[in-house]
Amino acid sequence: MKLTISGLTRSYKHKLAVDDVTAELTPGVYGLIGPNGAGKTTLMRMLADVLLPSKGQICMNGEDIRTLDDRYRDQIGYLPQDCGFYSHFTAERFLRYMASLKGIKKVEAEAQIGELLQLVNLSGERKQRIGRFSGGMKRRLGIAQALLGDPKLLILDEPTAGLDPKERVRFRNLLSDISGERIVILSTHIITDIEYIAKEVLVLRQGKLVKQAKPDLILKELEGKVWHVTVSSEKVDELERHYTVGNLLRRGTEIEARLISDQQPTADAALQSPRLEDIYLYYFGETGGDDR
Repeated sequence: MKLTISGLTRSYKHKLAVDDVTAELTPGVYGLIGPNGAGKTTLMRMLADVLLPSKGQICMNGEDIRTLDDRYRDQIGYLPQDCGFYSHFTAERFLRYMASLKGIKKVEAEAQIGELLQLVNLSGERKQRIGRFSGGMKRRLGIAQALLGDPKLLILDEPTAGLDPKERVRFRNLLSDISGERIVILSTHIITDIEYIAKEVLVLRQGKLVKQAKPDLILKELEGKVWHVTVSSEKVDELERHYTVGNLLRRGTEIEARLISDQQPTADAALQSPRLEDIYLYYFGETGGDDR
């Protein structure tokens, strides 16, 4: 299976939200990272066929998704950033409703619903109304609906938002288990979500795809650029003005800092082994904004 994205572009009035993105994806987990406003949500909505591109093409196995139409949508599992729920529905009823929308036969749907509720640790709450769910429980239910129908393309926009650390680990393991025969695209601000499971990382900045590579290859690019320094608390502001600073740890009157720099920032700065979270700092620094 192959998903081919060619020159994909989407503009809103005078703003380019996604700018000429081209990529090729095969089965495995892809981590999509970028600051708010980078265009991640817009890109994922186009891939999920809920938003038309201004230009460009998406093909599944060489065939345009416009031609495939329902045959493409039948292969998609999509979890949007803001997943709407009917608060008076129970978890069980909601999944039955979603299964009917996806055209899944009743007997098959019932079997899947039981398995998926167990998978996302909601079996005990299957008859509870969604309006009583916590944010994390709603997110888990959203993940379950995305998996209905055993989709070959799974598009997940910030799926672990609201999940506690234990739930995030469980979810990462789940994605790793199911990714063998399907394409999983995972957008996240939590770099540890993709650190051990991503086949490749896609770096999106200002609507452009600036990097698509295996995590270890990107980490090699950061060798010699990650530093540990110790400075007095009075010099922290100066450090932050000149460098991209990650972690800060106060030890008495001194501050230990981890920072990104192409050159040695101070005479006593010591090189550190790069981590995946350093990729985010290297490409984006302190950038931010409203996501689309």
